[in-house]
Amino acid sequence: MKIAIISGKGGSGKSSVTAAFISLAQRVVAVDCDVDASNLPLLFEHKVLHSEEFSSGERHTVDPDRCIGCGVCISNCTYDALHINSQGVSEANPLLCEACGLCEHICPQEAITLTPVAESRIYTSDFAHGILIHGDLHPGDDNSGKMIARLRSIADDKMTQENITLQILDGPPGIGCPVLSTVTGVDRVVIVCEPTLSGISDLRRAYKVASSFCDAVSVIINKCDINEQNSADIAALCKDLGVEIIARLPFDRTLVDAQIHCQSIIEYAPECSCSTALRAAYEHLCHE
Repeated sequence: MKIAIISGKGGSGKSSVTAAFISLAQRVVAVDCDVDASNLPLLFEHKVLHSEEFSSGERHTVDPDRCIGCGVCISNCTYDALHINSQGVSEANPLLCEACGLCEHICPQEAITLTPVAESRIYTSDFAHGILIHGDLHPGDDNSGKMIARLRSIADDKMTQENITLQILDGPPGIGCPVLSTVTGVDRVVIVCEPTLSGISDLRRAYKVASSFCDAVSVIINKCDINEQNSADIAALCKDLGVEIIARLPFDRTLVDAQIHCQSIIEYAPECSCSTALRAAYEHLCHE
């Protein structure tokens, strides 16, 4: 079984829910698909077994023997990323260059090439609950979902090699390509939302994306008691969509304290109300 936990925005409590489910699993392949800012390696002690480079971008490279400093590339660069350096050749500002390839295409001297850059890394680790897989995307590298696809390929192989039957994926926030790469081919999707006006809108968008790839979608309302009317509106929306709410988590400072201590809520406070609700939700998901 593969369970993906997503949310329409960051900060909804998605990683806290994911960490709780991982702590409740006897043995699991945990995949942190939020490669821009992985949280699971911070919450669980782990030992890296293997790492590999991942090429997720390209870099502007100029042959100084060919470049004549004509400025054609500079005048046509949409991002104003190019300039003529002190040696009289074209040079890119790496913070502005999007590696779109236009300069390579239009250079009359064929002096410019885009070369792959492998500054991002993927890690496979051993931890108390099984295997942890996460990525470290280098700032500015392309986050189109390709790294997540590679993470998931490694995770599938590990499930077979280690005879593990459960995979839990901590998805990235939003509804873009990284989320699509996370929810494709999973058995269940859990959307974590919060009772705010933006949270309701995020839930509606996240459901539209998730339901396009998975029939089994459910919802967890985090901080359900901070606005009873908005919680009621979420319940009404879920009823209209035919989506089951599997947990209502109260606003509880203990969740924050658990993160500060680098633990899941299940490990930090196993008897608190949030742990009780998440335990019931996990059992429901795995035995439905």
